[in-house]
Amino acid sequence: MNTRFRILAVLPAVFLLVRCGTVTAVSPLHRGESAFAASLGGPVANVAGMDIPIPYAVARYRYGLSDQAGLYVGGHLLPAARGIVGLDFGFSYHFLEQRGWVPCVGTSVGMMALIQAGGNEALFPQLDLVASYRLGRRFLAYFGSQSMYQFRSAPTVVLAPFIGGEWRAGNRFSLALEAKWYAPTEPTHPRNINYSLPIGGKGALGFVLGANWTFGGQRD
Repeated sequence: MNTRFRILAVLPAVFLLVRCGTVTAVSPLHRGESAFAASLGGPVANVAGMDIPIPYAVARYRYGLSDQAGLYVGGHLLPAARGIVGLDFGFSYHFLEQRGWVPCVGTSVGMMALIQAGGNEALFPQLDLVASYRLGRRFLAYFGSQSMYQFRSAPTVVLAPFIGGEWRAGNRFSLALEAKWYAPTEPTHPRNINYSLPIGGKGALGFVLGANWTFGGQRD
């Protein structure tokens, strides 16, 4: 199997699973602050006879350029099972601060890259939009949508609306849980994976658990 075909062969799975990592732009970092994040989960499917979220793992590093803007880079493990390196990278920016009922609003713009040894690659632009409310010192609620685009053949947009909550265990460590509706505009069946929680026969409902640790910079 040539390398280009091997990359294309994983695209149906990647289109539904690539937004499995927790959202990068929920809250901004401070200038000079860094963060490591790890997440696990995905659409609920029948795995080894059980209906559980697919254990899709993502590790990500973020850096605060200012109190509003930051950079991120992440690694995805599922494509590695096919001998393909999966990476995402991009820029995030928060353009509204929370004021009463007006939420904090942020966006991230980036790229998903699938790279096969030998120099072949496939690139997919990504755009996320998230609004959040901080409820006290330790809890944050958020909602929004993630999206990924491909233009190699017929133009395709894959969406993943979500709601989530983040609990700060301390000044530097937090846990997050998200519920997502993956690919809400696409039929759930037929697919190679038996997704267990479609909504109206579309897409797949899933859950992602994440952990985040920040360091450097200044934090209240």
